[in-house]
Amino acid sequence: MDANWARSLFTVWVFISFILVLYIVFNRRNKKNYDDAANSIFENDEKESSEKDVR
Repeated sequence: MDANWARSLFTVWVFISFILVLYIVFNRRNKKNYDDAANSIFENDEKESSEKDVR
């Protein structure tokens, strides 16, 4: 087994890992989690602005 064989296996492993990450990210079951994370920044701003108005 030479270095080229190891490089080929590493390339295949990285490609499979990349496909797995894409599958996890674009899976419909995770959509609510990503939407909640995306909207959390707006929820924090509303809470902070309402706290400033009270003071």
